[in-house]
Amino acid sequence: MYERVAPERFDSLPEIPEPSENPLLIGHDEAASLLASAYRAGKLHHGLLLAGPPGIGKATLAFHLANHLLSNPDPSSAPERFVAPDPASQTFRLIAQDAHPSLLHLTRPFVERDKKFKTVITVDEIRRIQRFLSLTPHDGGYRVVIVDPADDMNISAANALLKSLEEPPPRTVFVLITHSPGRLLPTIRSRCQVLRLQPLQDRQLMQLLSELGAADESTGAELASRSQGSVRNAILLSQFGGAEITDILHKLVNARDFDPAEALRLGDAVSGRERDVQFAIFNRAVLDMIAERASSLAISGDGIGASRAAELWEDVNTTIREAETFNLDRKQHAAGLAARLNTAFRG
Repeated sequence: MYERVAPERFDSLPEIPEPSENPLLIGHDEAASLLASAYRAGKLHHGLLLAGPPGIGKATLAFHLANHLLSNPDPSSAPERFVAPDPASQTFRLIAQDAHPSLLHLTRPFVERDKKFKTVITVDEIRRIQRFLSLTPHDGGYRVVIVDPADDMNISAANALLKSLEEPPPRTVFVLITHSPGRLLPTIRSRCQVLRLQPLQDRQLMQLLSELGAADESTGAELASRSQGSVRNAILLSQFGGAEITDILHKLVNARDFDPAEALRLGDAVSGRERDVQFAIFNRAVLDMIAERASSLAISGDGIGASRAAELWEDVNTTIREAETFNLDRKQHAAGLAARLNTAFRG
C-alpha cells in the first residue's frame, strides 16, 4: 500500500503520490531536455512558467527540475538530461517531505483553526519568499521556489511575487505552475520563460496509470479516451465517481427541458461529509464545460459568444470560490450551477 511522505495539499488524492514524491516523469521530454540543457549551459531563466491543463504533470516536472538542480549544484557538471531521482536518496526524501533547505513550495495554506485549506494563495504565503531568500544556500547551489498553482494567488499575493521576480537574487529560480496563464498578471508573464506543456498521449497516460496502480489494461484505454490527456482526470473518473458526475452534469446542461429534481440528486451526490473530492470534480467539470464552449465559439468565429463564455467562466469561478470560502450549501450550489449553465448554453 502506498505510504504518503509528502504533506497533504488542498488537491491531494488518497493513495496517489504527490508530485514532490513521484519519481515518474512521463511525457514532456522536450521541456525537460530544454531545462537540463539550459542549466548545464548556465542559461537557465530565473522565472519559469509551466503552463497547461490540470493533471498532465506540470508539478511533477517542476519537482524533477528541483531535484536536478539540488542534486547537481555545479551546472557545468550536471547531466545533459534529467535522471530519474532515486527515492532512497537524501535529496529526494527531503524534497518529498517539504524539508529541503533550498526549496520552497508555496500552495494554498491549511488553516488549523478552520480545519480546511484556503481557497487562494495568500500574500502571507508569498512573503515567505523573502525570508527564504535571506538565508544563505547551505551548499552554495541554487534555490528553487515553486508556486503551485500560480492561478490561485490573490491580487496582493501576485503583486508581492512580482517584486521578487523583478529583482531575482543570483542562483535562484522561480517555477510558476499555471492552468490558465491568461489569468496571471501580464507583468508576471513577461518576466518568465513560458513552457507550454501538452496533454499526455493515450499510451503515456495508460503507462502512468498502470505504474500508479490506478487502472489495468482493460480499463486504461477507455479512461485515456475520456481524460483529455490528464492523469488526474483519469483517476477522478475511475475512482471517485467522476464519470457519473460529469455524465449527469452534461445531460442536465444540454437538456431541452431542465430537470430540477435530477439537479438536486446531483447536488446530493457531491455534498455531505467526506465528499470533498466529488465536490471538486463537479466544480472542475463545470469550469471545463464553459472553457470548452468558449473555445468552440472562438474557433467558429463567434467572438461575442466566446467573450460572454469567458465572462461566465470568471463569474462561475468566483461563485465556486465563495462556496468554498463561506462553506455555502453544496447541494444548492451544484443544482444552481447546473441550471445556470443550462440557461446560458441554450441562450
